[in-house]
Amino acid sequence: MKSQMTKNELELRKRFDFSKAVRGKFHERYKKGVRVHFLTEEPTGDDPLDSPTDSSAEISTREMGRQIFESQLRTAGLRWEEPGRPEDFDYVVYRSNGSSTKADRCVVQLKTSANETFSLHKTDVHSPQSLIAYVWRAQSPGDSAIYALTYDEAFRIIQAKGYVNTHSWRELGGYSVTHAGSELRQMLAPFRMSPECWGLKLQSV
Repeated sequence: MKSQMTKNELELRKRFDFSKAVRGKFHERYKKGVRVHFLTEEPTGDDPLDSPTDSSAEISTREMGRQIFESQLRTAGLRWEEPGRPEDFDYVVYRSNGSSTKADRCVVQLKTSANETFSLHKTDVHSPQSLIAYVWRAQSPGDSAIYALTYDEAFRIIQAKGYVNTHSWRELGGYSVTHAGSELRQMLAPFRMSPECWGLKLQSV
């Protein structure tokens, strides 16, 4: 005969009941960037991504990454704009500062993280003349790094690492590494960007 649960056990079961959880509910919002809050009291509401913050000046990882990316483009002397309507990319970068022609532009999908996240999804931008830019350590601008790859270049890396054989890639359509190890960092090294590299990179796309 089972012993009766204590009041504390009942309370714990109630608080950690995931029977009504919805898989992937916050996935799209999480991809856009997250911020971490250290709570001093019990959270209110049902949305963990809407936690209150004590500082209105706090900037999300996504926004910090955008600032770092734009700063590097600015230093490189490049011109860019954001799409006027929702697209699968975040920027249009022009190879020539004075040109606005379609043939002279490259679209860029931006991925930002507070650590060293490398990810690729089958739905990521991989049209001609496109790049995926990864901003690492976005919350520490002085220690940040930017990598820019075409979809095919990123795919070759996850293929070499064997990630394409995982359930995540085959069944869920993507793979993500939240903390790149030394081998992955070495594989990405040729794609690390600086203001001096952008001109050549855009010409190669």
